[in-house]
Amino acid sequence: MALSDRNLGSRRAGSGAYLLVRASAVAIAGGALALMALIAELPRFGYGPWQALFRETAVRILLAGWLSAVALHAYLGCDSILKDYVHNTFARLVGLMVIALSLLALVVYGMVAVWA
Repeated sequence: MALSDRNLGSRRAGSGAYLLVRASAVAIAGGALALMALIAELPRFGYGPWQALFRETAVRILLAGWLSAVALHAYLGCDSILKDYVHNTFARLVGLMVIALSLLALVVYGMVAVWA
């Protein structure tokens, strides 16, 4: 009986990823709804109130969490796609590394934009 890399993990690892994708999707949806509510109030706001809003520590923390949820959701989705369609283990590893580094750069850039 030949062993492949798909048979070495546990069945629970898939359900954990499933729950992480669903939780990150809920966080993304909540953040998007909150942003739409803020944009709906845009005609009453000018540049000064928006700048004051995004200086608040709580808003910065929520934006950082939302950005992290987007990156996690994207990584798990790309991981699932690569596991399904890229059968060469080395190519899959390189692809996941490129995606992970790109998403890390996105998160770092976003954190600098939020906190600077």
